[in-house]
Amino acid sequence: MKRAIIVDSGCAPTPEWISKYNLKFMGMKVYIDGKEYTDGIDLFKEEFYEIVKGADDIYTAQPSLKEIMNIYEGLKEEGFDEIIDIHFSSKMSGLYNTAQMAKNMLKLDVKIVDTKMVSIGASFVARRIVELLEDENKTFEEIEKNIPKIIENTFMEFTVPTLKYLIKNGRIGKAAGMAGTLLKIVPVLSVEDGEIYPLTKVRGINKALNVMADNAYEFIKNRPYNVKIYKVHGFEKNKEQEDAVFNMFMEKFQKLNYNYELIEGRIWPTVACHSGPEVFGLAVYGEENPI
Repeated sequence: MKRAIIVDSGCAPTPEWISKYNLKFMGMKVYIDGKEYTDGIDLFKEEFYEIVKGADDIYTAQPSLKEIMNIYEGLKEEGFDEIIDIHFSSKMSGLYNTAQMAKNMLKLDVKIVDTKMVSIGASFVARRIVELLEDENKTFEEIEKNIPKIIENTFMEFTVPTLKYLIKNGRIGKAAGMAGTLLKIVPVLSVEDGEIYPLTKVRGINKALNVMADNAYEFIKNRPYNVKIYKVHGFEKNKEQEDAVFNMFMEKFQKLNYNYELIEGRIWPTVACHSGPEVFGLAVYGEENPI
């Protein structure tokens, strides 16, 4: 059977991962001061972070229904028997629902996955699904029942100096109560059931770094299998913070002697438009028992 697997730009794919599994890619629309780009197609991270420094307005939009239908029809014409389409949280974007509409209108057997995560968290869910499909030769039907467990095995956290982007773009989720309280307060945010969720708020960036390192360690310490770590930043100035929280985490984590895969990079424009470009985050994935 010939299978096509699609991931979107909200799932923080890396070029190496896309190439390794020959994945198909779907980019969100990114608007910077009214100019339209397609993330990962005609707008790349380095260019985005330069342009956005002087931008007044940034936001995203999903590909159109017709564009998604064209992607599905094109893959069928290429001879793919099975299409698996993996997306970031349906509560963060209408992309998942539009994909469902495209599938129903075309009457195609497309398996559409809501990772209920975003960015580095969604990446882990997508990566584990792809591993099970491609490396362990499991059918999608075998994997589907384990997707909630894969999501449960994923922890992500990030921090931003302002919530204005999350508020403006309607992605504030359950962190809405934090709005207007951030004078000298640093929020530590996560994603729960597909929505932004406040883990805690602390006074000062150093305290936030320690809390983030501790959170990640506490999550992973009893999950020794298939461990992955993903560290990201937005603006280049945020890399120092990203490295600091990662190093604090690794001081504890390395004592566990777990095998692990490390992924690192910059946050995709799709997600940076939601969070704001001044952001850094850390995610961990691990299983108590192998799926």
